[in-house]
Amino acid sequence: MATIVRHTQTGSRYVLLGSGFGAFQSKKPNWFLGDLMADTTEGQHAMSCISDDSGQIYWIESSQLVVESVDGKSTHELLS
Repeated sequence: MATIVRHTQTGSRYVLLGSGFGAFQSKKPNWFLGDLMADTTEGQHAMSCISDDSGQIYWIESSQLVVESVDGKSTHELLS
């Protein structure tokens, strides 16, 4: 069976294939002090790999998804 998720903004349903976590950091030399005080940009992204009904695979931010069912049962059934 599968885990079915719903995109919160569009209402579209997808099959959840997996999840991942990405992190990044980049440094740019400061215009005045160079590498001593480099301008740093960093962030994190929790991502989910999903598939639509045609089999297309997408990566989407996990915060934009809600689990509808796991193995044919609702989350309420599984946690009660």
